[in-house]
Amino acid sequence: MNARSNEPESLPIALQSMFADLVERAWTGNLRDLVSKGGSPYAREVRGRSYWYWQPATEQGRRPSARYIGPDNEQTRTRLQTLKDHADNLRERRDLVRALRAARLPVPDTMSGDILAAMAEAGVFRLRAVVVGSMAFQTYPGLLGHRLAATLSRTGDLDVGQFQTIAIAVEDRIDDDLQSVLRFVDPRFEAVPDAFDGRRTQRYALRRGRDEIFSVDILSPMRGPETSRVAALPAIRSDAQMLRYLDFLLYQEVNSVALHGAGIPINVPDPTRYALHKLIVSQMRRHDDAQSQAKSRKDLDQAAALITILSKARPHDLQDLWQELCERGAAWREKATRGLASLPPRIALALGADIQMDTRHSPANRQPAEDMEEEVSREATNPIGHG
Repeated sequence: MNARSNEPESLPIALQSMFADLVERAWTGNLRDLVSKGGSPYAREVRGRSYWYWQPATEQGRRPSARYIGPDNEQTRTRLQTLKDHADNLRERRDLVRALRAARLPVPDTMSGDILAAMAEAGVFRLRAVVVGSMAFQTYPGLLGHRLAATLSRTGDLDVGQFQTIAIAVEDRIDDDLQSVLRFVDPRFEAVPDAFDGRRTQRYALRRGRDEIFSVDILSPMRGPETSRVAALPAIRSDAQMLRYLDFLLYQEVNSVALHGAGIPINVPDPTRYALHKLIVSQMRRHDDAQSQAKSRKDLDQAAALITILSKARPHDLQDLWQELCERGAAWREKATRGLASLPPRIALALGADIQMDTRHSPANRQPAEDMEEEVSREATNPIGHG
């Protein structure tokens, strides 16, 4: 923050451009790894929309399965052309990472970075899995062009989410199951079984004796009646915990990069959705536990920091998405407005929110929550949501 105001410090334009360049190079490099053994791209129509896939070359008389690349848009076509035009750019990417780290942009710890690298290499993020939580927050200074307090991005675990409908629709999957990918980083990673169904995996944990020193949680949105706590995500070959409110966060994810190694291409939530989702999450923590309350305070601080930046950079997006959240139903609105009430009035003002009025939102002025969920479900069924 600037010493004389609540305004976050802006990053120099050169650093913002450097981060954007690294995002593009990392994602192009991720595709280069995919196509390194030969083959050719082709377009396929799915539910009326066109998507690009890579058909690997035939090996020993066997035709491998096609691998998903992305939607038929300018960004994907440019990356495909770049694959043909440029040599390996790993050295240039490492130079960019070193420069950005030297400029004090947030970096993942070694364990998190190694896990993200292994997941990216396996294809987890190419298949539209999304890094959520504080690990995603670490990338927002580069994406938004403003510094954020380092204390807000510290974390001791990794959360990754994916729509179950996307996991099925992309018609592709990673070669090894997710536990094998994690064990490539550290062979001590164990699958933690679900408390109600020991055959299903709730999360992955790395322990030293009885102490858990790192965990990886795989998440997926729960919509409609609660039928199961755990769902299968075939694309990334893992089970996932089903959580309410997660669909708002995962919808229309954005490409980013973790400043580790040569830059790890990852997906993160749109920062506006992240900020508003944190208002809800802050009210779902336990009130009788000091650690949970500390996390709740961190949720609110992250939301406030992002909303402060977004109110200047993307004011209309911020207010439109606040309206969308409120239109999803009373439970959404009540939790979010309770979170807002714990923050300075300028935060609610930036959203165009009247906290007292929002709690009495007129049903005549909102789209039914069921219709909103159908809209999100239709988009999630398409292999890519930001085409």
